[in-house]
Amino acid sequence: MEYTIKFCPCNFEEELYDAKEKLQQIPNVEIIEEKCLLYCGQCLVQPFALVNGKNIVSDSVNDLLADILQHLEGTQINCSKTKLQVNCEECGSCNFHKEQVLR
Repeated sequence: MEYTIKFCPCNFEEELYDAKEKLQQIPNVEIIEEKCLLYCGQCLVQPFALVNGKNIVSDSVNDLLADILQHLEGTQINCSKTKLQVNCEECGSCNFHKEQVLR
């Protein structure tokens, strides 16, 4: 699965440069700078990114990078249908998605 990570260019632009560079090295990750992401209050005080539409926010740039990486890893599972580590597409071949909802 492809991941789209959107950043607002007004949100910690200089501080997030290295994090964006690291994320661009990951296969299937597309970095987009989009103004505005409609998180203006948050944008002024905390670094954040939208990962496939999910708002990932942290107290520091280093924490944001770690949280994004953790989110990317957390969306990967060992699929019982394909026997590969893939993003869950809720095919119904296993109970992974149901277990995630119940947690």
